[in-house]
Amino acid sequence: MLNVTSNYAAFSAALSDTAQRQLPFAVAQAINDTAADVKANAEKRLIKDLDRPTPFTRRALFQRRASKNRLVGVVGFKPVQRRYLMRLETGGVRRPKGRAILVPVNQRLNKYGNMTRNAVSRLRSKKNVFSGTPGARGSGVSAKAGIYQRMKSGRLKLLVAYEDTAKYEKKMHFERNAKITAEQRLPSHIRRRFLTAWNTRR
Repeated sequence: MLNVTSNYAAFSAALSDTAQRQLPFAVAQAINDTAADVKANAEKRLIKDLDRPTPFTRRALFQRRASKNRLVGVVGFKPVQRRYLMRLETGGVRRPKGRAILVPVNQRLNKYGNMTRNAVSRLRSKKNVFSGTPGARGSGVSAKAGIYQRMKSGRLKLLVAYEDTAKYEKKMHFERNAKITAEQRLPSHIRRRFLTAWNTRR
């Protein structure tokens, strides 16, 4: 999450009383303009940085607006999307909430590169499919745990693997890019909004 703030005490002190009354509203509008730029740019980067993000992921960002009494604008990830997107922002290792992370091996994926919602339950309902860790009895050697299909040849085909961890590479640079956008856009937005407020003052 990035906070966009404006410290304009020095600038305000040099203004007349009339101009000072215009300043808070103008700065609040400028912060909101800047935050909107940050959000728009971050949404474009999200599509570029991630492999086929779902519509839910593309709607991950929110903007909290500033007011003349609270000169702070906020742009960040919504709580649900934040839980998985922050792994792509910082990198790191994911551990399963339950017993294992399900990784598709020989499975048809949807257009976003994911298994469909009910894929596992459909697989496990088939008579020639089982969940477990196959291995030669007495050999002490086991194959990978997962969901397997028994082929007519007698061979086992791994459909979904059970993994203990998943490693995420750092693919996003939200905070870095947001800071650059904010620093570039905020001064010009403040100038424009202040001039508008001054020219339309009563």
